Amino acid sequence: MNGIEPIPLDRPFTYFELGFGQGLTSNILAAGNPQGKFYAADINPVQVASARKLAAAACLENLTLFESSFAELAEGSVPDLPQFDFITMHGIYTWVVPEQRKHIVNFVDRYLKPGGIVFLGYNAMPGWASTLPLQRLMLEHADQHPDRSDIQVQKAGRFVERLHDLKASYFVDNPNLEHRLQTLKTLNPDYLAHEYMNRGWQPLYHADIARDFGVAGLDYAGSADLPMAFPHLYLTPEQRRLLDEIPDPVLRETATDFCRNTLFRRDIFVRDIRRMTQARQSEWLQQLGLALTVLRDTATTTMEVGIGIGAVSGRDDLYIPVLDALETGPKTLMELATLPQLRTQKLSTLAEIAALLTASGQASPFFLCSATMECESARRMNQSIALHSLGSDSYQALASPLLGSGVVAGLVQRLVYLAMCRESIDVNAIAMDAWKGMLAKGGRVTKDGIPLESEEASIAELEVIVQAILDRRVPIWRQLKVL
Repeated sequence: MNGIEPIPLDRPFTYFELGFGQGLTSNILAAGNPQGKFYAADINPVQVASARKLAAAACLENLTLFESSFAELAEGSVPDLPQFDFITMHGIYTWVVPEQRKHIVNFVDRYLKPGGIVFLGYNAMPGWASTLPLQRLMLEHADQHPDRSDIQVQKAGRFVERLHDLKASYFVDNPNLEHRLQTLKTLNPDYLAHEYMNRGWQPLYHADIARDFGVAGLDYAGSADLPMAFPHLYLTPEQRRLLDEIPDPVLRETATDFCRNTLFRRDIFVRDIRRMTQARQSEWLQQLGLALTVLRDTATTTMEVGIGIGAVSGRDDLYIPVLDALETGPKTLMELATLPQLRTQKLSTLAEIAALLTASGQASPFFLCSATMECESARRMNQSIALHSLGSDSYQALASPLLGSGVVAGLVQRLVYLAMCRESIDVNAIAMDAWKGMLAKGGRVTKDGIPLESEEASIAELEVIVQAILDRRVPIWRQLKVL
């Protein structure tokens, strides 16, 4: 999108994820990209063990998982690591102390190939500025109330709520904190503890990140949030004119964050950037396709894309023909470009449509070479995830070898998948398994937004949902080679 040569995925490549958490991302990527060799590391032994268990259940031979610190990785003490095409990290860079950040940069410097790509998702400034005192207050409260971190964050949240109710000036003067206070009540305590109960927690400016990775010879290539390639979606004409006057790319990008009050960034950095000609860029776009990931009758031209952009309304005369074409199956961008309504449009217009449909969770791009990749490792992974769903709801996605990534799948969908793998489609039995799973985690079945009270009504509604998945969702899975 930004005219920078990417990594070809029609041949072997190498990939490393730093701080993999549950390990679901690395497992799904390895399953969906058998041509790649994947490596990942985390310091938490419980998470490493569970991620290895999932990989073993799916018989993945192209994923290696390490229980290692950033220091060990940076020092080269992990044996037999290759040079990498991709190095990724989500969240961790602004969750660790400066010393650990130096280890991460040193690891990248040691192991990233020329032309290699680094992805960083991180808490960004200035969007977090008003929340910094809140996080500090919660940490101070936790220090005075030793306990498990999930309990500490709940106690700290209740203390914060009391201060808020007493109209403490901090909250009165920062009304934008209301949403943040609501999340303290609604989000999973384990996640909140991960976010707030952390001494290394420090949102950073883009300028900080650019300078840190500049030491390793990397330059900013753009955002992994595809709509960010189209500034007219999130900046006023006056803002764009001012930003165009700034010659320094780091200052320009940092100033953009002030225009948007950015909370979170997903940055792509590249070592030894290779710029493409327009002709070369067009060649790459011709290697891309687009696939629908939702039911056609739920797809909409009024899209909630998040990332600080909010709702965007696409032109019906352009978006509806694209959605209608995708309903019959994935299409290449060139096939979509030949639709009568798009023939007179620039290729950049089609790229924007694809970007917004992707950002709103309605479609996903894919490389055409993926259509010929083997699917068995992804299907083994999906069966393992579906089987895991009988006892846990922690893995909420399935691997798509066409997309080379994953698609969101709720509990009932995964149980349907398991039944199809076993070739035992009993709608009532699947509904019963789903009901038991929801009961175990304190969930309720809803109909038209209203929770159902009785077990009989809940199972009956689940049977309706199961049948709808069989009739409507399964065809999409087949298109995406999930099944």
